[in-house]
Amino acid sequence: MNRSTARRPARRSPHRTIAALIGALVLPLTALPALAGTAGTAATDPTRPQEPGVTMRVFDVQVPLEDYCTLKPGQTPNVDRLMPTIDWRTVDDFGFADRFVTEVTGYLDAPEAGTYEFRLTSDDGARLLLDDAVVVDHPGRHGATPKDGSATLEAGYHALRVDHFDGDHDQQLTLEWRPPGADGFAVVPSSVLSTDADVTRVTSPGRKQCEGVTESPGDGLPLTGVHPDYTLTDLRPDGFEPQVTGMDWLPDGRMAIATWGGDRETVLGEVYLVDGVTGDGDAGDVTYTRIAEELQEPMGLTVVDGRIYVSEKHQLTELVDTDGDEVTDEYRQVATWPFGGNYHEFAFGLLYEDGFFYVTTGIAMVPGGATRDPQLVPNRGSVLKIDEDTGEVEYLAGGLRTPNGLGFGADGGMYVTDNQGMHVPTSKLVRVREGAFWNHYTNPDGPYDDQPVTEPVLWLPHGEISNSPSNPVILTEGVFAGQMAVGDVTYGGLQRIHLETVAGQEQGAVFRMTQGLESGVSRTSVGPDGSVYVGGIGWSGNWGQEGKLGYGLQRLTFDESRAFDMLEMRAVPGGFEVEYTQPLSDETAQDLAERYAVAQWRYVSTPQYGGPKVDEEELDVTGATLSPDRRTVTLRIDGLRPGRVVHLHSPRPFADASGQELWSTEAWYTLTRLPDGSTAPPVYEAEAADLSGGAGWNTNHAGYSGAGFVDRNWEPGSRTTFAVRADRAGRHDLTLRYANGQNADPSPLPRSMSLYVNGEKVKQVWLDSTVSWSTWATHTETVELRRGANTVAWAYDADDVGHVNLDSLTVTPTRRVTLFDGGDLDAWEAVGGGPATWPVEGRTMESVGGDIRTRDRFGDFRLHVEWFQPRHADDVTGQARGNSGVYLQERYEVQVLESFGIDPPEPDGAGAIYLRKPPDVNAATPMGTWQRYDIVFRAARFAADGSKTEDARISLRWNGRLVHDDVAVDGKTGNGRDEGPTPGHIRLQDHGDPGLNPLFRNIWVERLPDAAGARP
Repeated sequence: MNRSTARRPARRSPHRTIAALIGALVLPLTALPALAGTAGTAATDPTRPQEPGVTMRVFDVQVPLEDYCTLKPGQTPNVDRLMPTIDWRTVDDFGFADRFVTEVTGYLDAPEAGTYEFRLTSDDGARLLLDDAVVVDHPGRHGATPKDGSATLEAGYHALRVDHFDGDHDQQLTLEWRPPGADGFAVVPSSVLSTDADVTRVTSPGRKQCEGVTESPGDGLPLTGVHPDYTLTDLRPDGFEPQVTGMDWLPDGRMAIATWGGDRETVLGEVYLVDGVTGDGDAGDVTYTRIAEELQEPMGLTVVDGRIYVSEKHQLTELVDTDGDEVTDEYRQVATWPFGGNYHEFAFGLLYEDGFFYVTTGIAMVPGGATRDPQLVPNRGSVLKIDEDTGEVEYLAGGLRTPNGLGFGADGGMYVTDNQGMHVPTSKLVRVREGAFWNHYTNPDGPYDDQPVTEPVLWLPHGEISNSPSNPVILTEGVFAGQMAVGDVTYGGLQRIHLETVAGQEQGAVFRMTQGLESGVSRTSVGPDGSVYVGGIGWSGNWGQEGKLGYGLQRLTFDESRAFDMLEMRAVPGGFEVEYTQPLSDETAQDLAERYAVAQWRYVSTPQYGGPKVDEEELDVTGATLSPDRRTVTLRIDGLRPGRVVHLHSPRPFADASGQELWSTEAWYTLTRLPDGSTAPPVYEAEAADLSGGAGWNTNHAGYSGAGFVDRNWEPGSRTTFAVRADRAGRHDLTLRYANGQNADPSPLPRSMSLYVNGEKVKQVWLDSTVSWSTWATHTETVELRRGANTVAWAYDADDVGHVNLDSLTVTPTRRVTLFDGGDLDAWEAVGGGPATWPVEGRTMESVGGDIRTRDRFGDFRLHVEWFQPRHADDVTGQARGNSGVYLQERYEVQVLESFGIDPPEPDGAGAIYLRKPPDVNAATPMGTWQRYDIVFRAARFAADGSKTEDARISLRWNGRLVHDDVAVDGKTGNGRDEGPTPGHIRLQDHGDPGLNPLFRNIWVERLPDAAGARP
């Protein structure tokens, strides 16, 4: 065969598995054979290449176990390590202090035949199995105590497994042996232990769950069988073992499939034409012909006007047949894209529409699933649009990690699934829109890394409904016609998705649909006959569906709508409507609200692999109404919040009118927007931002929001860049939540960071001490933002102090902040601590009970204050005559005093900058009248070394008259706080005089950007 392009790249070693598609290999602790005793155990050679040591996987269950735990299937371990021996005694060994499950797997290579004695020391319970037979069983909770057993083994390899759980307090797991002829016990050496080599080890944070006695497939556990509405047909003739990575249809109804490469030691990617798969045919009717070979790990295939195209790692290739035998004679390069040779740099897809191809690219990884930093080539993790005629590549959207699923929706829109990993807290379904960014940052920046994050259409909770989703398709037959189905490589089966548009936002629910297939699902296609065709894949390690084949090709044919299942879940004001495929039974309709359990949580992107649920809470179902046809339940649920995933569970028994139990009892709804249009607050978590220059992510100080905070602002160059969105151009308040702990400093000191907006430095910002690293404060700066996308960065520049932890950024349009409108004193606090206690009556507050100050701090601002002088007796004179004051930043006092008619004005009278400058004119009105101050304040400026460079400046209009015009104040006034670079509170004074006190009302403040002038 002739090729029109350069010779194929050299083959790579088998460790280049699709790391990011990995799910968990979970070994259920089911009934086990009796003790091995003296029975001989035959040796079994491993099926994969080996390396010394064992595999240790740890699952954080977070509950105090009393005995062995059967883990729910499909959960990724928290820890997955290659360990040289089994002798672990510390938190560092296990990764956790208590309440976890350990699974150890590998092989024991017995050097000679004979009886081997084993000693298993554990805290708490543990058991040793060789070739699936129990050798030592030491169950229950106990301290680190030994238990002995023996087995007669033939020379050679024996499958080894240790199950262990830890309750509370100490932990240990040690395996010793006494082989034939040995005098005593010793730790089993690494030289006789082995485990599968070149395994990509993927972990996921968060709690892992044990199976409960009331759970069953489809009710708290993954399904195990085929959906009752469908018939499953095998389509693989004997010897045909395709690892399917692409699937489409020729005009004559034959199937074309791409394969990943089978055994990668000997075979590269191939393309087959498969006949006899549609209609009623089965494996005996199927024939297949290989028409292309030596492809570089193709992950997509499409047919355009009878021509076959595949997406290889590095290029889009047309398979050209020049002699009419359908076998490829020319591999025509249509387009190329950046490819660095990394094992994970796949090109997924492949779609075609109106003269353009669409491909999604995977990012480069290091073994274990972490994003490679830096990337080998730019712009990975993108959606590519490729011109059919010219081969020109356009980057349509970005911020993806492992986008192993590209498909069209019911309305013709394009959707992509992305797999959990770094910056992807759980798998998700997104809709492709030009310019979208889905939160996976790379170094160097991708084409849209500076854009605000586009929310997914659906979150797919890891281990509960999905692990490694593949491409979506639209069902065309049966009651679910028009809905989406998505396969999964490691969770397996198909999941079903119903989407709706709520207040302009596309969102919806995902349901379990079917399992019972021969392999994890890598590609799904709806055939010309309306049947659903699934292609399978799998490989060594924990990539692939547990207990399934590593290849597969099957057909699901709709038969009859007979199952009792959830059909749709729709958001309505105050709750949800849940529609079923069959009417509910009378028994189910009894006490209907009590049959539902609801929880909600949110996800936050972090630089770690995956992410835990954040702000998880259970909700009360306060009412349930059944429709007249008994097919739809309207649920009233308290506390629903936008920006959450809502989990709905109606445990069995939950039957239809015929007595049939609900096929799957759970749904996961992504509630991005409430029906009234409400969205989540505009809070950007720092750990989800773009971190560079050494900035890192941590959770070791309490009190943070989201999934953690940003630390390691230890050296100049560290930077946290938020991509934010503004609905309109203009002033916006940026509120940073931060911690500035003391460390070994002798006294609490402010530290500085630099603020950048859209790449331009705005200012150096000084952040007050919080004393403790677990105490969090807020600091607000007012800046100009453009409409649409903006970047806001907090950087440690060379002249900064740095060493500040960042938690979150809130972005809101600058508005007047009401400090007091005649209602409560929530915006105020006592200066000495605790709530403000000034009396409030008649929509005014009286200055008595000690000084009060705003809870917030302010830099530059505009302030409006109205105050009232009561009618004082003639013998009340001087500074006792209605004395109060407005302290700006608690440093500079504008005096409040009864001063009507005093001429010339006095430096300690009303309107004065206390003892620094009297007002230019006395604008006071008589006692018994309300007066007003309108103040514009510009704070003092300080250099990087903390020295003052510019004085504070004050302008004041008193009852409408300008009495201070941009006046410089060269130091604090009176009892004001010492000057410094940090913002300060606004304080109102209680002078403590006997008699009548001034009143205050209608107080508001508006922050000003750094460059604003000081004229009111």
